Amino acid sequence: MLDQDTIVVKDILRVFIFEHWARFYFTAERDGKPFLEMPAEVLEDCKTRYPDLAPLLEETTGKELSIEACMQNVGAFVCRLLDGEKYAPGVVTKALDSKPFRIELHLFNLWLQGHETYLDERQLSYDDWLEMFANWKLMDKVQEFIAKLKQTPPAAEEKAKTTH
Repeated sequence: MLDQDTIVVKDILRVFIFEHWARFYFTAERDGKPFLEMPAEVLEDCKTRYPDLAPLLEETTGKELSIEACMQNVGAFVCRLLDGEKYAPGVVTKALDSKPFRIELHLFNLWLQGHETYLDERQLSYDDWLEMFANWKLMDKVQEFIAKLKQTPPAAEEKAKTTH
């Protein structure tokens, strides 16, 4: 059975992956700038399949994309979706700053980099992404890497916060 911290991290990561999936497949360039352009049928499918996540797409479709805007949109959405709603106030913020979340986000970015060519070849569903990522994390080499990441001591800046 998973502990609450692990469940919170999984819930947060689910939003990050969803937003990245949408940007990966539905970014269009207008006047040399990237915009999220969700086709109506895809947005309707997302509303049916992921009613909790679809509002993020509704809020951002048609808007210019930037790293800063995406980070702000996802962070604000995660807090609205989970903080004080599904979890006690402050739990989500704590999880966003946690080592387990940083590890999961790092793993997702590694998976994405390693599979980008494959993902580019065909438009896969968000569920496909979740399944592929979960299966990749079960591989022996990835499990060894995860174990090493978990054993890595906190970053120096984290130590500085606790040093008197």
